[in-house]
Amino acid sequence: MQKPVISKELFHERVIYNRFRGSYVEFRKNARKLLTELMEFAKQNELLDPATTKVMTLYHDNPHITGSDNLRTSIAMTIPKDSTVRESGNITVMEIKGQFAVGHFEMSPAEYGEAWDYMYHEWLFKSAEKPRDSFPFELYVTEPPKTMKGKSLTDIYIPVE
Repeated sequence: MQKPVISKELFHERVIYNRFRGSYVEFRKNARKLLTELMEFAKQNELLDPATTKVMTLYHDNPHITGSDNLRTSIAMTIPKDSTVRESGNITVMEIKGQFAVGHFEMSPAEYGEAWDYMYHEWLFKSAEKPRDSFPFELYVTEPPKTMKGKSLTDIYIPVE
């Protein structure tokens, strides 16, 4: 299920993230470990706010240009704007900002590719929006399902001018 795409501007959204380099298949195999490491860091540094913390996956490369062994993908979570963070190990801090087109989807894990195809091949090419040089991401509104048949709410953010 997909709702209309909306426009949204992010103003210096601070996130901590844990980056992975490799194919999307390998990323999925390692995602739980990366998220666990990120969550432990957030707990130890008192960065979790149950009312506002959101988890996301950031896609730093275009899989049609970058070889699968070199794709950079990050598990990230929002943190309070006023928090002090001392980067450690694989956990780093960055800001996400700018204009985004946001597609809202209710989908199973098997439908993620179709949702991304819709955002780039259907919506973006037919809209008046122009892509911006930044990375897209998935924001998990509800926890991703544990099975391939379960569904969850996920927002796909595409950077636009």
